[in-house]
Amino acid sequence: REAGQKSGATALQNVGDVQITREGNQRWLVVARTPQQLWDPVKTFWENNGFVLAMEDRRVGVMETDWAENRAKIPLDPIRRTIGKALDSLYSTGELDRYRTRVESNAAGGTNIFITHRGMEEVLTGREKETSTWRSRPNSPELENEMLRRLMVSLGVPQAQADAVVRQQGAAAKTASQQARATVQHDTVAGTLLLQDG
Repeated sequence: REAGQKSGATALQNVGDVQITREGNQRWLVVARTPQQLWDPVKTFWENNGFVLAMEDRRVGVMETDWAENRAKIPLDPIRRTIGKALDSLYSTGELDRYRTRVESNAAGGTNIFITHRGMEEVLTGREKETSTWRSRPNSPELENEMLRRLMVSLGVPQAQADAVVRQQGAAAKTASQQARATVQHDTVAGTLLLQDG
């Protein structure tokens, strides 16, 4: 089933030939280009963002990055500020991220691009915290949205417009959530329980 055909999908904004679409908490790009035209630009996008592709299969339209540490999460303390990035390898966030990208043709002749995040976190165990193991952590919709925004820019959308689209989708999701809470509160006062689909 193609996401572009889902009845609940909402197109948030169209910028050039790139559109961001949402259904519930899921976001994806709809691009008026073929998967063949987009494969190499999407691959280059990940490489330009410092990721190594661990798997890519053009036949099924899937590529996946290797695990990578989000260096932006390392605090810029006075030591790192003074010495610079020479000692970056001595610092660790204790978190790893990887991204899976699906590039699918849609009914309109364009392409749907989905980005899915997976995360791992380091857990220290033992009396002296001498042993470390890695375990899964929840996926981050915020990181997925950020990568969609960056991909929009990489595909030619001006950064200011991409930022505005992402802000718009965040505001729309927040408004929907607030409306849902208000409905539940009203129904609780009225003594009724109303379940709404979508």
